[in-house]
Amino acid sequence: MATDILFKSWAEFFFFVLIITGIIIALSTPSAIISYFVIFLSGIFAGRLLYFRKKKLKVAYYIVIAGFLIGYLLGSYYGNRKIIIVLFFIGAVLSYYMFDKNVLKDLPF
Repeated sequence: MATDILFKSWAEFFFFVLIITGIIIALSTPSAIISYFVIFLSGIFAGRLLYFRKKKLKVAYYIVIAGFLIGYLLGSYYGNRKIIIVLFFIGAVLSYYMFDKNVLKDLPF
């Protein structure tokens, strides 16, 4: 029964988990430069997720990614929030484009 509820509402669960994770990561960054670097890398990972889910993309993935970004913005003490948002989206778009053009490739396991 509990797994049915989790299976049906996995996006909301991970949204909440990633808000908490984003807050913790943002609070552990000691400077604005490191905060900008971390959010840029997070954008790269978000772009990778969106690229590999592009054929079966659902709104749930956007919700989960937004959860991390909201949590990071809530916890970021250093740095400008507008720059954080811009760097996240630049990282996501750059990563998506690089995977699309086969500049980056996923490791086969």
